[in-house]
Amino acid sequence: MNSVYSILVLRGTQVRRFVISRKGLRQIVLAGITAAFAGGVFFNEYLEAERKKVDDVIAQSQAQKEKLAALRNRAQEVQKTLSHWKSLRERIHAALPGRNKSASENRSEGEELQQFLGVLQGELKQMIASLPSEWPVRGRVVSGVGMRPSPWTGKMAYHAGLDIPNPVGTPVVASGDAVVESIDSQRGTIVLDHGQEIKTKYAHLSKVFVNQGERVRQGQTIAAVGNVGRSTGPHLHYEVRVAGVAIDPREGLISATRAE
Repeated sequence: MNSVYSILVLRGTQVRRFVISRKGLRQIVLAGITAAFAGGVFFNEYLEAERKKVDDVIAQSQAQKEKLAALRNRAQEVQKTLSHWKSLRERIHAALPGRNKSASENRSEGEELQQFLGVLQGELKQMIASLPSEWPVRGRVVSGVGMRPSPWTGKMAYHAGLDIPNPVGTPVVASGDAVVESIDSQRGTIVLDHGQEIKTKYAHLSKVFVNQGERVRQGQTIAAVGNVGRSTGPHLHYEVRVAGVAIDPREGLISATRAE
């Protein structure tokens, strides 16, 4: 016997009656369970995909941090060698077979060695100066690199730089020696190429004082803070990227307290 169920719906003075069989009820429940299961599977796959994206970003960021650390270690090692270049030159001279050489030949070899060390020292200084190790502006960092709620949508989104509030017109300086790669006046952005696959970006600028292709020095004023583009208030958005991946420059590249 196929039992039936009656469902009464009261609406004001009207009464509506719906009749459903046990088989129909079973099918509705089964359909609901199936839909809930399918929704759970879809939601879980979505979470896994989003988690993988975040993990990939973290892995890339870590790889670039290690690359920067290796670069800084290399600079420190070369600098240490250059600080002892006099003793290095003496050791090299002592090892040279100079007994059968004239004084002019020995002098020429010594001059070549000194010239080589001078060139090496110059390249080291240029490499160190090119690292974006200075703060572009002073101020408190209100938003760093990483996931955060978007001020526009409220959803979690990746923020690729540091936000440092300052009044409109505050000078913005280059954080390291570089070449101006690009300028977008409509968005108020500048991108500097520091070499070694390192680039910095300065955004929401009210004024730009440099030209594309121009070489700038560390500490040189290149722009002024503004509120141009998609901005919630006057501030500088500052990015450091290594091989295209955004990193947090406060972790080993610049002092976290220098901006204050």
